Amino acid sequence: MKSKAKKIINTIVDIIVVLILVVSVLMVILSLTTKSSGVPNLFGYAPMNVASYSMEPTINKGDLILCEVTNDIGYEYKVDDIVTFPIEIDGVQTYNTHRIVEVIEDDGITYYKTQGDNKDTNPIADEEMQTSASIVAKYTGKKIAGIGNFFGFIRTQLGFFLCVLLPMILFFVYEAIRVIMNLLAYNKEKAIAEAKEAVQTAELTEEQKQRAIEEYLASLGQNSDSENK
Repeated sequence: MKSKAKKIINTIVDIIVVLILVVSVLMVILSLTTKSSGVPNLFGYAPMNVASYSMEPTINKGDLILCEVTNDIGYEYKVDDIVTFPIEIDGVQTYNTHRIVEVIEDDGITYYKTQGDNKDTNPIADEEMQTSASIVAKYTGKKIAGIGNFFGFIRTQLGFFLCVLLPMILFFVYEAIRVIMNLLAYNKEKAIAEAKEAVQTAELTEEQKQRAIEEYLASLGQNSDSENK
């Protein structure tokens, strides 16, 4: 029973480790692709967390949305496309995701007027219009509700440490202890097996055999006397 429970625990730990390693690899890939495309992406698709209510009810705050990376000056957008573009808030650059409500041609340049779907928070269109050069991604219509904040958190230094590095450190400590325990158990089993083999292959004289029997009988007698007392 104990061995079965230990096996189950080890399996669970291994599954958790695989998940952590997968998340770690994804985080590394997303970090590297951010430098080249401007947004974290995997195979041309960028998972992005929504931090405001501006696109409700289409997209809710805290959702994780999947966007197609389109940072190409020749890409043509149309009305109703939901696009992502960089903005600056209090001196910090972040990304905003709004819907294109109008396409304007001016002097050979195409401008896109954007606005959030939530008319309570965005009653008018955004003041600054976007171009194909400024838009970095387009919403694919796919989202996962409620995990955007967590995704955003694990991309921070603290989140990466708590959710990825710390569990990996604890796993390696656990694995080191498990290896040591298995090694000790193996050495013990090996010593017992060698002792049994030595006894089985040993050539004893009749006198040694008789002495061993007498000592064994004597030990039984001592055990019997101690029990009677």
